[in-house]
Amino acid sequence: MSETDFDIIIVGGGITGAALLYVLSNYTNMKKVLIIEKYSRLATLNSNSRNNAQTLHFGDIETNYTLEKSKETKKQAELVVQYSKLISREKRDTIFQKCQKMVLGVNEEEIETLHGIKERLKDVFPGLRGIERKELEKLEPYVVKNRPQREKVFALLSDNGYMVDFGKLTQSYIENSFGKDRANTHIIFDTKVNDVVKTTDGYSVITDKRSYKAKFVIYAAGTYSLLFAKRLGYGKNLSILSVGGNFYITKRLLKGKVYRVQKGGIPFAAIHGDPDITDPNINRFGPTVTLPLELERRHNDVLSYLRTFDFDLQTTQSLFKILFNKDILRIIRKNMFYSVPVFGAHSFLKNEAQVIVPSLKYSDLKLSKEYGGIRPQIIDEKKRALVLGESKLMGDHIIFNITPSPGASSALANALKDVLYIAKDMDLEFNHEKFEKNFGSPISKMM
Repeated sequence: MSETDFDIIIVGGGITGAALLYVLSNYTNMKKVLIIEKYSRLATLNSNSRNNAQTLHFGDIETNYTLEKSKETKKQAELVVQYSKLISREKRDTIFQKCQKMVLGVNEEEIETLHGIKERLKDVFPGLRGIERKELEKLEPYVVKNRPQREKVFALLSDNGYMVDFGKLTQSYIENSFGKDRANTHIIFDTKVNDVVKTTDGYSVITDKRSYKAKFVIYAAGTYSLLFAKRLGYGKNLSILSVGGNFYITKRLLKGKVYRVQKGGIPFAAIHGDPDITDPNINRFGPTVTLPLELERRHNDVLSYLRTFDFDLQTTQSLFKILFNKDILRIIRKNMFYSVPVFGAHSFLKNEAQVIVPSLKYSDLKLSKEYGGIRPQIIDEKKRALVLGESKLMGDHIIFNITPSPGASSALANALKDVLYIAKDMDLEFNHEKFEKNFGSPISKMM
């Protein structure tokens, strides 16, 4: 088996790997970089527009975020918005669409929660405003149509919303990574990484075709990143709870994104209604919550999934505490039923879709098997809790990125963190001046 030398190898051709290549290529003097992707094209899994909600998360309408998480998410999203200004308008309009977005409260408890959130976020998101029923009816008529007059309704509205085709954004990062040194930047497809082995001067990345040597390796392979991390002794206190999701499709009724109030501490969002950037004629309602025993949708690799667990006492206790949390248990139990033919759709209609659009009928809904993906939720077994947001493991000339929602929104910010770490570790030049000029802010304020 022959070997080829690279300075850096990135495992995974989704949005995380693409953002890494973009930052490395444009802002460092790194030369020989390789991306290895096991499928025949980029952004096949979670970055694919059909497998996510196409939302650029800012942290303003995500009611399960802490104040600090909202501040961090805002910085991450602003980098993506700034990137959109660096590409041509023609390209930008195929990737990004501005839209209104809101989080909807439909009872006294939820409305009280929203008022508290508005007060908490007033300095971070001064444009976030509350709207009552009358204005809501003008902005989103179908949210009010057929809703009983006695039912209280209130929403927090932001005009600074974006629909994003993250698959096309992935492609854009790659396209803008090739400059004068294109000959030294490589992407190979249809190549599966089987193992990574530490060597005296870096790593040997072993694929199903050949092996490649690198001084530094970055895993950007979603759920699989933790699987490979454990092989090298990293992340022993972490496991993955795979959370699947499906979407119901309706004709286009909503003008913008309508989220629901979600309890803090629960990492997956409540059911929300979204326009689809790839099809202006439909709305998607979801994602539902399932617990598939697999690391990627429709792959059925149960053994690989089980290998992310150590199955010791600590693992068992962590799973028991998480899965029997009354709020999480209630959500999972209710959502598991939503995929059941006929009965599940009726239940979804009553409990979820009609809370957002009361006039919806059973005949309006269609459960789509073409939409939905897997969102890996990280279990910290020491804390016996789910980790809210993306996770990262850093080791000896190696980084493992494990990126649940909002992974696509935070990919560029995470790439910046990784590249700054790599630049220091490998004594590379990082062009701070160019990056700060392009992204309009000192790097210290972006982190």
